[in-house]
Amino acid sequence: MRRKRLTLHIFLWGMLAALVPVGLLFLFLWSGGAYFAPALCAGLILILFCIYKIHFLLRSRSHYIRGDWSLTDLDDISGTDFEALTCDILASNGFELAQSTKASGDFGVDVLAYRDGISFAIQCKRYNYDVGIEAVQQVYAGRAFYECHVAMVLTNQYFTPAARKLADKIGVVLWDRDMLEELL
Repeated sequence: MRRKRLTLHIFLWGMLAALVPVGLLFLFLWSGGAYFAPALCAGLILILFCIYKIHFLLRSRSHYIRGDWSLTDLDDISGTDFEALTCDILASNGFELAQSTKASGDFGVDVLAYRDGISFAIQCKRYNYDVGIEAVQQVYAGRAFYECHVAMVLTNQYFTPAARKLADKIGVVLWDRDMLEELL
């Protein structure tokens, strides 16, 4: 879904950039050249802006290909990169939409995802040790804030017994290292 939307946006910006010269030609013929110089400047600025937008959209495309990453690769990336990669992994595994929340003030939710009409609030934890109870508490509160159906914690490690016990009690889904390996 995300790639189709990006492709559509790239196409639309490209069409706009292609229509600018046609509009300039029409203006030149209609006005007899009176407004051509200011319109040419505005048109060039618009074309440059369209090229910038296309370049930005092309850079934001996912470079994740299923099967190219291993768990040891995920152990070596930053937490921010782990969140971005989580969006791509979820999208490649059937989620219609997966997007990161803002970096600060995210209310314990790093990724918002949607699949089959169900919304997911996901806390991503790229750790070198087992994830504790705090992540479960944070995503449970964040799920309510974002009005999502499911709260989930996704990690490249495992969960402490206390985190598992609390998650079972309050209905938070835990995806650990083994589940992440299946998604890769």
